[in-house]
Amino acid sequence: MTDRDMMVFIRLIREVSKSVRKTWNFNLTGPQLQLLDLLDAKGPLRMSELAEEIGISQSGATALVDRMLKGGYIARTRSDKDRRVVSIAITEAGKALLETFSQARDEAIEKFFRKLNPKERAVFIRLCQKMLD
Repeated sequence: MTDRDMMVFIRLIREVSKSVRKTWNFNLTGPQLQLLDLLDAKGPLRMSELAEEIGISQSGATALVDRMLKGGYIARTRSDKDRRVVSIAITEAGKALLETFSQARDEAIEKFFRKLNPKERAVFIRLCQKMLD
């Protein structure tokens, strides 16, 4: 891959990210959205599981959870069997926020996909998946 090819790829990623940020006007970080998405997909998780899934330290996960608790987007519960075990779950407010973000993200990304015909879209998606595998 040439430097020019790499720069085109990086520019595409930046432009898509910029488009999503313009459409999405809430003050949430990528890790905060990742946390909501993870909890929505997997259900309640222990702090250690969250840290591992997101790829951050246990203290980083605690700070992230504390910020999201203040917004009411997640809830913390202690196990009845072992009070040391804390689970984190997404709330209805968190689900609503995630849905709003998903709609804004889809709208922003669709602007780029409109430039491709259906065959080009299919090839693009297949190639992206290949790079992720």
